[in-house]
Formats: sequence, structure tokens, C-alpha cells
Amino acid sequence: MVKAFLDTSAILRLLVKDDTGKCEAVKKLIQTSREKGITLHILPITTLEIVWVLEKVYKLSKEAIAEIAEAMMNTPQLKIELEGVFRQAIRAYVEKNIKFADAVMAYWGIEENLTTVFTFDEKHFKRIDGLTVKKPA
Repeated sequence: MVKAFLDTSAILRLLVKDDTGKCEAVKKLIQTSREKGITLHILPITTLEIVWVLEKVYKLSKEAIAEIAEAMMNTPQLKIELEGVFRQAIRAYVEKNIKFADAVMAYWGIEENLTTVFTFDEKHFKRIDGLTVKKPA
């Protein structure tokens, strides 16, 4: 089995469907990956970039971004690295109005038993249950 990862530019073509040829090429790659012996990974930075681009460039709502992220995570041919962290982060992003990157850091930290964060940006981190928030002193 060959392990490979999809770059942000490739997965975005599929998600936003702004270039039919590229969208179809990525769709075909994903659909045929298993029969070709390829495991396709989505790395954490790719997921972060996708959300950032959908929010800042495409100006999508948090709800629309959450739907797209869920669809990506529910695609059986894709192995989403840190999937549990990203699922929690997407929920917090929408339900608790937390910056996505902050939510990812918080839940990733908690998964690694890092339950205290030192930050000057307390607002969002304080919305995460199980996280102790302190200012550097």
C-alpha cells in the first residue's frame, strides 16, 4: 500500500468545484485510490488551511465550512490525521464561536494531556471545557 497525502490546493478544487477539470481529477483519484493501493492522508496543516481559505478567501459561513469539513472527514477513502481533534474543533468553531486554529490547539493539547494553556488571547480558550487558561507571568 502506497501512502500519500493530498495538498490543500487539490482538495480545495474538489470542495469548492471552481475548476471542473481539476475537481474531476481529484474526485477520480479519491474514488480509485483503494483499488490502486493508495492510502490518501489529509495532514493537520491541510485541514487548517482548508478552513482558513474557505473562511477568508471564499467568505463561507461557519456552518457551511463545518458541513464541508464533515463531508471531507466522512469520506472513507481519506485518512484525516487527528480526525477526533478536528471534529471537536469544528463543533466548537460553530457552537462556541471560537477561532478554528485556537479550537484545534486546545483539543490537540487536551488529547496530549496538555490541559493548561498560557496565552494572552484568553477569550476563545476559556470556552473550551477541560482547559485551564493562564496568562504568562
